[in-house]
Amino acid sequence: MRGKRRLTTSGLLLAVTLLAAVGIAAYYYFIDIRETWELVRSEHRDTTELGGVIGKEVTVEVVPLAAVAAAADEYAFIDVREKEEFAQGRIKGSRNYRLGDLLNEQSVREEMLQQTAGSKRLFFCHDGKRSHLAAQAILQEYGGVNMILEKGLQQIRNNPQYQHLWEGSLKHVLPQDHRHDRTPWIKRRDVTVNTLIDLSLVKHDSVERLEGRNFRHAPLVLMSSRQIDEFISTLGDEPIVALCDSKVSCFYTRIFRYRLEERGLQLAGFVRVRERTPKPSAAATAQ
Repeated sequence: MRGKRRLTTSGLLLAVTLLAAVGIAAYYYFIDIRETWELVRSEHRDTTELGGVIGKEVTVEVVPLAAVAAAADEYAFIDVREKEEFAQGRIKGSRNYRLGDLLNEQSVREEMLQQTAGSKRLFFCHDGKRSHLAAQAILQEYGGVNMILEKGLQQIRNNPQYQHLWEGSLKHVLPQDHRHDRTPWIKRRDVTVNTLIDLSLVKHDSVERLEGRNFRHAPLVLMSSRQIDEFISTLGDEPIVALCDSKVSCFYTRIFRYRLEERGLQLAGFVRVRERTPKPSAAATAQ
């Protein structure tokens, strides 16, 4: 009897242990599925959080692609994307003045105005959000004729009859990297660094399952090149891991990697967290 009782007790303990192990595995599996779904959902979203930064007090004219194609010589095309995007492909004859530089550097704004004097300034980006911010800032400070191309690069990509306006790649937005096309995605439970570089528009003070970590805010999309250089110069020897929470900030993990590699540094990967609705000013800078 005692032997049977011991056997029954041992079997019960084993069953409980197995159930606990299965429960823990299911919990982490659910977390992985949820994080993957959040990332995929963000990547396929048509709108971006930059739309929440665009003010309502200044109205910028949105020009359809057909109108631009019919009178292309009348416009000065200003591409506000990153230099890597511009190098991949651009509207013929366009000039590259990235958004962060236009928002934060008066000398860049004045150079752009001088180079485009006497022309209708048509701001351009991937989907119209960055160009809208740039056009608003210039219009509010300097006036003049400032417009944006409706839906940006997407309009040209989706309309073959207008692709003669373009030079370079329409397929790849950023250069293809022989090591990996995307910066590695790190699951939260695998993060070992104490400090993460927060590329999101709104700084994170705390993140679930990353409690106690330090988040250094660097919203690259709204920072000038000078500000980015100064920020990178402050990074120490610890492996560099980025934090992002949206389609835009996760896209900028690759831009961040390029900036680091220019200085002989490396980005170990990025952590994706739940997206929030941002409410920063357009002139937000790193903290």
